[in-house]
Amino acid sequence: MLTREPLLVRGAIVAAVTALLHALVVLGVFPIAQEAETAIGGAVDLVGTAVLVVWSRGKVTPVADPVLPNPDGPKHAA
Repeated sequence: MLTREPLLVRGAIVAAVTALLHALVVLGVFPIAQEAETAIGGAVDLVGTAVLVVWSRGKVTPVADPVLPNPDGPKHAA
């Protein structure tokens, strides 16, 4: 599953980390002012999305120009 569904696995990891950071902020583990919680939560979400995109970019096949192996082997020019 790790190689077949890389975006699913990586998305779950990033979601778990961002959820943990949100929980720590809401529970008061970090000494953060009440007004700053929303801004920090938004920043955590945006950074988490950016990490997911950069981390998964090379692991998925592009739809517009997939490079798939030929089951009959390579074709030679005659």
